[in-house]
Amino acid sequence: MTENIKKLHQVNLQILTEVLDIIDSNNLLYYMLGGTMLGAIRHKGFIPWDDDIDIGMPRKDYELFLEIAEKKLPEYYKIINYKTDLDYHYYITRVQDVRTKVIEKRFKHENKTTHASIDIFPIDGTPNNSIMRKIYFFRVLMHRAMMSLHYKDGIDLDRKRSSFEKFYLNILLKLPTDKMFNAYNQKCIIDKLLKKHEMWRSKFSGNIMGAYRTKEIVPTFYYGQDSFFQFEHLKLRGVEYYDKYLHQLYGNYMQIPPENCRKIHFEIIEINNEIIN
Repeated sequence: MTENIKKLHQVNLQILTEVLDIIDSNNLLYYMLGGTMLGAIRHKGFIPWDDDIDIGMPRKDYELFLEIAEKKLPEYYKIINYKTDLDYHYYITRVQDVRTKVIEKRFKHENKTTHASIDIFPIDGTPNNSIMRKIYFFRVLMHRAMMSLHYKDGIDLDRKRSSFEKFYLNILLKLPTDKMFNAYNQKCIIDKLLKKHEMWRSKFSGNIMGAYRTKEIVPTFYYGQDSFFQFEHLKLRGVEYYDKYLHQLYGNYMQIPPENCRKIHFEIIEINNEIIN
């Protein structure tokens, strides 16, 4: 683990601690998701080369958190999502530490810095009818693709994709998609679609706006409500049926991936006006 990643881990843990104070004091529900859940099980904390924290909240709790947190967080923490910043590339929410500067590697070509942050995802339900669920997936992913193609220079071309998806993507990347699709409009459509189905009334729920898209849609009962796991010095709520959840996302999740498959998202370059080498 590099010193750069260690410093980023410490900043992210400080953000998470402040976020958890607000969540717990307002009786809101959250879960570790994705690589954070994997890190808790396999490493009892961060995946050594991973540099972010992902938590999810059922939609009702997520919306309440956004309402409350803006007033409760210290002034050096900032909530950012597509509603607060029209230049923001994503749908989901980040809580940023504005005292830091980082480079997001996938957008390094833009020559911009952003801030160290943790990701907060809404967890939404899906249609209970299997055919309607497939139609729902298609609609959300179509609008997600149109949103991403507005920022096509940031698309991860190394991600595993089907042959059809690669073929389709190669064609679209040759078109002026940054002008064809209005990213903000696509995010508004996605927001409306996601809010249609309440998590606890749905057989299948999850975070379709994460890196694994529909792979993160799992039987709702997997989540439970009271399973806690060690994550660094903290005890964090996680997915109760974590084995089934992690198998769905990663397959043999206890196997350490080869070095060429270990993704680093950010590089921290400044903390409190101190340049980090």
